[in-house]
Amino acid sequence: MKRILLSGLFMVGLSQLNFAQPFATLQSIDPSTGNEPYELVAGDLDGDGDQDLVMGTYDYNGGTPAQDYIKWYKNDGAGNFTVEATISSTIFWVDGLTVANIDGQFGDDIIATSISQNKLVYFLSDGAGGFSEEVIVDDALSGPGSVVAGDINADGNIDLATVSYSDNRTVWYSGDGAGNFVLETPIDDATTDGPNYLDIADFDGDSDLDIVVGFFNTQSLEIFYNQYIESGSTSVSWIKDTVTVDSGGNYLLEVMFADVNNDGALDVLKVDNTNGEVAWYNKIKNGASTKTLVQDTSIISRPGAVEVVDLDGDGFNEVIVTDSGSNDDAIVYFQGVNNASPSETPTVVTDNNYQIFSIAVADFDGDSDLDIASLGNNADRLDWYANERIVLSTNNHSVQKLSVSPNPTSNVLNFKGLTSDNQTVQVYDVVGKLVLTSNLSSNGSLDVSNLSNGFYTLLIGDEQHTLKFIKK
Repeated sequence: MKRILLSGLFMVGLSQLNFAQPFATLQSIDPSTGNEPYELVAGDLDGDGDQDLVMGTYDYNGGTPAQDYIKWYKNDGAGNFTVEATISSTIFWVDGLTVANIDGQFGDDIIATSISQNKLVYFLSDGAGGFSEEVIVDDALSGPGSVVAGDINADGNIDLATVSYSDNRTVWYSGDGAGNFVLETPIDDATTDGPNYLDIADFDGDSDLDIVVGFFNTQSLEIFYNQYIESGSTSVSWIKDTVTVDSGGNYLLEVMFADVNNDGALDVLKVDNTNGEVAWYNKIKNGASTKTLVQDTSIISRPGAVEVVDLDGDGFNEVIVTDSGSNDDAIVYFQGVNNASPSETPTVVTDNNYQIFSIAVADFDGDSDLDIASLGNNADRLDWYANERIVLSTNNHSVQKLSVSPNPTSNVLNFKGLTSDNQTVQVYDVVGKLVLTSNLSSNGSLDVSNLSNGFYTLLIGDEQHTLKFIKK
């Protein structure tokens, strides 16, 4: 559905940015992905501690499903990727893609939706580079879009949520930790505006996971609060925020939770592909939201993808924006500011005419800073860009060998470069609250599976070396 309106709409914008280059030049991963690569996610797909990549194509082909793919790319830990065997060549129009360890074994598993086949499916990792045949979670959806994973009912297992556009449902499925899922009471089936995009996080800070939904027909953004904690009965129900985050706009392409202004609280962020807006909202629960632009058409006229991460290790999130057209700089980012909107002056990562609708951000080369991988929708290619900044906050040069992987992680952080046994590690959340303390042996690991999704800082050993990681 969403790709029909995208064809032929790219407008001329201003390519006016000439700033210092903080990223290395393009490194090709796959110069021939298949037609129209559209979804890209990073994760440890083979359980070896490195961040691999998985992508799905969406070849609209004038309305007739063509040959689409889900493919994955093995990382050796230093940013060298191998094109692996195609996971699926029978799925069409992959409109939602994520990874999570849904069965508690091996590496991350792959979860996807097909908008033309009306289904939500997954492929289980065997930990050795192989994946199971397609397993159907639900094949009675109607135009499913985004899919997210998280522990919605706080039972320690991964659950799934997605949208069903044509019958106006936002739904979730409880997982049992062994790969079995049960359709639960819908998050929403009353808003008749065509849900197409969603994200999951603890927006109201009560320790359960909430949902933000982007509705395509009205271009509206709505938040649904998980009542697991409030109910006191260990059951999940949902209450819609009494005040809409926003409505109107032209062509909603993405919606997410993120701490855009670096004040320790989550905001709502959207991408409007037609009017060029990447905007964030400072939203009060059941109250007003204040809209602030990150960028408009004067920078990128057709924004395609956005990510909010700390690229330079200073503790503040940057906002990365891509160009889905061919006339503006392909990837830029806006510098994060403490308790304020990001810098108005973007920094260029790269400039090409690949038309980028999806990126993945992770530490691909094991140097403890976050790199960027991107899909060229028009060029049918996958590339990555190494971050050349140092993020370790220490004057001890020997600690530059210290690193954690995978980053982002869902379950376990693996440490490399510890110089002694029984190192103490403390984990702090984005507001500086100590959430976890543990002792590590040399080259040990840390279980972070019980942490909420978000950004964390590690304080390691008596010398108080610091590293950052993302829990997803």
